[in-house]
Amino acid sequence: MRKLWVKAWLTFDGVFDANTMDYWWQNTNSQARMDYITEQYSQGDIYMLGRTTYEMLWPGWSQQTTGDGPGPLLNRMQKVVVSTTLTEAPWKESTILRENVVEEIARLKQQPGKDIIIDGSATLVQSLQGTGLIDEYRFLVEPFIMGRGRRFFPEGTAMHKLRLVESKTLDSGTLALIYRPENS
Repeated sequence: MRKLWVKAWLTFDGVFDANTMDYWWQNTNSQARMDYITEQYSQGDIYMLGRTTYEMLWPGWSQQTTGDGPGPLLNRMQKVVVSTTLTEAPWKESTILRENVVEEIARLKQQPGKDIIIDGSATLVQSLQGTGLIDEYRFLVEPFIMGRGRRFFPEGTAMHKLRLVESKTLDSGTLALIYRPENS
């Protein structure tokens, strides 16, 4: 059975939004971080996104079809966009999942293949918490406290106990953390 994991890049205080990334993401860029990200993406063959994340990422990533970074890997993956409002998904290998989301993701997990990666997409992730579908949370935590911005787990998110299964410090102080839900 495939593993489904959540990938998110965030600040120490949990901010992940694109409006603040210029302050904290580019300032910690390094070859070691890019190598780690690329290796993580190589573990999947389904790239799952919510509508907002898809609309933000596809214009740039869809153009990066050659080279050593994550672009070529993402372009080869099947993309699944979870949305009730999106009418078209122009990025190559994209399909829109509109209904029966939990059942369809459970079906995808049963198929042979590599991992399913949910990239960012906090609203999608929050909708899947408690369903037993999420096997891991993989966070790159950047050494910045933003003090403002959208948090990945906002006030009111249901409590879920996690178990740390791997941690690694990358250069620039970035922490690569992998957690599993306590019940898995």
